[in-house]
Amino acid sequence: MMGTINNIWIGRTAYQIVVDRFYRSGKKLEHINGRKLKEWHDRMPDWKPDCDGEYRNLFFYGGDLKGIEQKLSYIKRLGFDMIYLTPIEQSSSYHHYDVGNHSLIDPWIGTWDDFQSLCKKAKEQDILIVVDLVFNHTGVNSIYFGNPKYQGWYTGSYWAGFKDMPECNTLSKDYQKAMTQVIEKYLENGASGIRLDLGENLSKEFLQAIAEVKKAYPNTIFIGEMWAIATDKEDPKILDGQLDSVMNYPMGDAILRWTRYGKNQHFAYNFYRVNGEYPNSIKNVLLNNIATHDTPTAISMLVGDMMNPDVFNGRIWDIEGPWRYYGGFDTYKFREYEAEHDRLSEILYIQGKKMLKIALAIMYTIPGIPCVYQGTEIADSGYKDPFNRKPYNWNNQEEEMKDFVQKLGKYRKENSDILGTGDAYLLKNTESVLILERRAKTGRLILAVNRTSQVQDISLQSYVHSPRIVFNHTSNSMIRLNPYGIIIVRKD
Repeated sequence: MMGTINNIWIGRTAYQIVVDRFYRSGKKLEHINGRKLKEWHDRMPDWKPDCDGEYRNLFFYGGDLKGIEQKLSYIKRLGFDMIYLTPIEQSSSYHHYDVGNHSLIDPWIGTWDDFQSLCKKAKEQDILIVVDLVFNHTGVNSIYFGNPKYQGWYTGSYWAGFKDMPECNTLSKDYQKAMTQVIEKYLENGASGIRLDLGENLSKEFLQAIAEVKKAYPNTIFIGEMWAIATDKEDPKILDGQLDSVMNYPMGDAILRWTRYGKNQHFAYNFYRVNGEYPNSIKNVLLNNIATHDTPTAISMLVGDMMNPDVFNGRIWDIEGPWRYYGGFDTYKFREYEAEHDRLSEILYIQGKKMLKIALAIMYTIPGIPCVYQGTEIADSGYKDPFNRKPYNWNNQEEEMKDFVQKLGKYRKENSDILGTGDAYLLKNTESVLILERRAKTGRLILAVNRTSQVQDISLQSYVHSPRIVFNHTSNSMIRLNPYGIIIVRKD
């Protein structure tokens, strides 16, 4: 049954990778019609439409599984012991969310032997691999769509109106059986977990069918994509064992909006709802994020233009409003704006790193698994797709943020007894200062952060007597927080 998690997942820290955009191993890539391979150093996306006016984004960079394997030591050094891979199956696009063939790994990404090798080498370093699988739809050019053999697999509609992504009938028993076999193949080849794209859309019957896989692979984690608070859904999927975990976008938004705008009531609302309504089994392995492949980069959301401060009108990353018009959307003007504002000024970049450190410290302390999107550790900027999916800049000399992320990873490892399963409490929540506690039988952790440029009084010893400091950024004391200060104390 889903919802029962082996403790191998509790206390982990995750790193999200868009495989085509992480690292190219150097292997020769055979030409594939319709694909353009860009040079890695050419980081500006081909954002303009094709000659027929369509935005297909059919440019690739050639990142692959062997490339990730070559960078495992880098990932481990930053404190990550879990990797979440975006889809790797054969398809028309670089992102592979338009599945072409569930049985094949995309040839530019690698082979099943490469996947086995990556999972094996990762496990040797105690890194677990979670792979993203897409069951809500396929690509229109897949081997399934239009084939009479698979006619019962489709609903006749298209996901979100995208004519290149026909929706699948997850109530079909044949489809459920076939997709269960897909999951089993990944697990047989070394994957430890599955992230279910559009998991909130998948039928209860489908999730119950794939839950049967846990009988043979009890340590597997199934993580559902979830954009809203799960308990707001008519079918929450977290209360009756349909999923083991969900992506915690609501808290990601709350962290960003508090850090940038001081929206303390919005933070409290989401904090109390998630922590009060989610079962502990879900809370302890929530996939927390402040940025993913579907949002602008974290630093851009924290200091970039056009973000949405209105908590009653979508998330902070809902930035397309100025380009909407009755019956349509001006994609060209939106992307032109993104291209022109892709790079932050030096002043904004310096300020953004201060804010980013605060947001990361909060994400690393709330219940669940913090998941850092590739490039966050070098404070990479970028608005929405395709600008948030630029190839990883391996020439970037930004050691300050990497050092900070590494220290956060060390903090999680050394305090996993509390961070893994401890209860969470808000001790102070103003527009300027946030003080958050995690409490377990083995002790208490208290995080205090200051999002302002002014010194703030905190008096941590009023909450706990004679604690010891386990993390201190900007040389704070137990009494005062320096501008953009972060301090974490522990009492055993």
